[in-house]
Amino acid sequence: MSREENDWLLALVLDETRKSKEISDPKSLDKTTEKIVQTTTDQYAGLMLKYIESNLEDIVNKRRTCTRQFEERLLQRWKKPIDLLEVLIQMCYEAGKELNNECGSAAANSNDYVFSALTGLHARGCQVSHEILALLRAGFPDGAHARWRTLHEIAVTAHFIKDEGPEIAKRYLHHEITQTYKDALAYQEHARRLGYEPLTERELTLVERRSQGILEMYGKDFREDYGWVPRSILSNPNFAELEKYVKMDHLRPYYRMASQNVHSGPKGISVKLGLIRNGSHISKLLAGPSNYGLADPGQCAAISLNQMTTCLLSTRPTLQRVSIMKAMQKLVEQINSSFAETQVHIEKEEEKAEKEDASSNFRQ
Repeated sequence: MSREENDWLLALVLDETRKSKEISDPKSLDKTTEKIVQTTTDQYAGLMLKYIESNLEDIVNKRRTCTRQFEERLLQRWKKPIDLLEVLIQMCYEAGKELNNECGSAAANSNDYVFSALTGLHARGCQVSHEILALLRAGFPDGAHARWRTLHEIAVTAHFIKDEGPEIAKRYLHHEITQTYKDALAYQEHARRLGYEPLTERELTLVERRSQGILEMYGKDFREDYGWVPRSILSNPNFAELEKYVKMDHLRPYYRMASQNVHSGPKGISVKLGLIRNGSHISKLLAGPSNYGLADPGQCAAISLNQMTTCLLSTRPTLQRVSIMKAMQKLVEQINSSFAETQVHIEKEEEKAEKEDASSNFRQ
């Protein structure tokens, strides 16, 4: 709160106190105080809103100027790995688009469930990759890592479907029906509190009948979150088991780390990729962007995007696509090295600055 804002609030409190005739009566002190607080806070909130409305352009422009300057400085440090990652994302997007344009119609006509599932997952993965890139460029490594968590899940799911074939792909796509029914029930329960109109009885019945038909086809276990995975393949279907099955569980430590930035647990407060973990920074709180910590989410994004795209392209291998897959792998190696080198450089700069500060304080 600025000094000017403090002065506003104090003036309002004093004004309301002078107006009150009950303040001299000890019996009515609590009631009077409550009234003063209510009145002054209402007035203060109104003044704040008027100030924001009259100064909106200046406030926003000042903030955006600071943000733009920060992002320019960040890009100076991280330009090479970020540029390489952007190129990889575009390569993967173009490869998926070309494959879908060439084979999509034939796959749809032949009810190729594997192709349908993998192209859908790949498109979503490309979108998530663009989100990760935007977060990295803006200095939000923890947010980028949280989005990578989704990208990893997409890559694992894609590999599982490709390995297991058409029946699993069909089950995966049909599982949307049971999820839709669960979503409808949740909406129906809370619609009134949200200010929305509940579903009509007819609408809810139609969704329920579709879900019931799918359960009759696949069994009651199909209603579970990973019910599309048959228990004949995994006795306890969950994501960790999928990871192990497709031999991608080596990324589990990074996945757990990324999960801290998704959920509200205490480790999400104490461990931040955007803070250098040393004696002077360990107790700091990070409430905005940082120019440090981009290496882990950047490297993980490159790896998972490559895994996901390779999974799709390998369903329709050609000489050109095999060449693209090899080029992508080499590009991922460059991306990983470049992210690591940049992060180490920043750490060395920080270490040098701390030593100079310590030496300066000692001389004083």
